[in-house]
Amino acid sequence: MRILGFLLAALFLAGCSTTTLRARPQTVRAAGAELDATPLVEALLDWKGTRVQAVNGAWRDRAFQAQCVMKGDGSKLRVVFLAPQLRLVTITVTRPHAVQCERAPQIPDSFEPEYALADLAYVNLDTPTLRRVLAPALRVEERGDLRRILTAGGEPVAEVVRPATGDWTFRNLEHGYTYTLKTIGN
Repeated sequence: MRILGFLLAALFLAGCSTTTLRARPQTVRAAGAELDATPLVEALLDWKGTRVQAVNGAWRDRAFQAQCVMKGDGSKLRVVFLAPQLRLVTITVTRPHAVQCERAPQIPDSFEPEYALADLAYVNLDTPTLRRVLAPALRVEERGDLRRILTAGGEPVAEVVRPATGDWTFRNLEHGYTYTLKTIGN
């Protein structure tokens, strides 16, 4: 059992080589609006539990597949994006709102953890919380239980479609990527 634990720990810790640490999250730009990511990060810090989601998507005609593991206890949130046998990104958020990001060499330097956290919030936080933390920069519109649209200045920025099948679709309309999510563990 010790060997299995060691191998799992080695796999979990392998691959990350660049670390970024910020005492305060950077601003997220959405359709020309600047969004202070601090309230968004603080709302994510309130999230408690563990969630595992399978992520399949495409960006610039390149397909990607990963798993996202979120674990929050009310004072710390850790998000790990994993590909088969490789940890791609680990984002750790601690109170009051510090953001640490470790990324594998395969992840471009342009990767900003605040944008990943924003996407996670758009998908995983409830609508009243999103409305509170995103206003006035973004407006959150819920269309029944199946669709959530985020707009900035009347322009759609992102969309979450939640059909009854359980596979959600997230589209970031501004940055041109789409992915499907399936929760495979809570």
